[in-house]
Amino acid sequence: MLDQAHGAPTLASAVNIGAFNLGNALSAWLGGLGYTAPNWVGAALAAAALLLAFLSAALERRDSSAPGRVVAGAVPAERRTAGRR
Repeated sequence: MLDQAHGAPTLASAVNIGAFNLGNALSAWLGGLGYTAPNWVGAALAAAALLLAFLSAALERRDSSAPGRVVAGAVPAERRTAGRR
């Protein structure tokens, strides 16, 4: 994720941690609905994660197929790899 957040890696890291904590709180709260609730909540959260993964892959594929597209705030590949040796 940090590779995609060239302009704001600290913000990307904070959002990642916040989403993780929200997922923990949400699953604990929904899991307290009854004895069978953890099974249904786990299945629903896994399905939502799978849906987001497919959506992310589709958006990534669409972005990479557009030749010459410039993303605001993106660092050119030449500049990113210039300091690494």
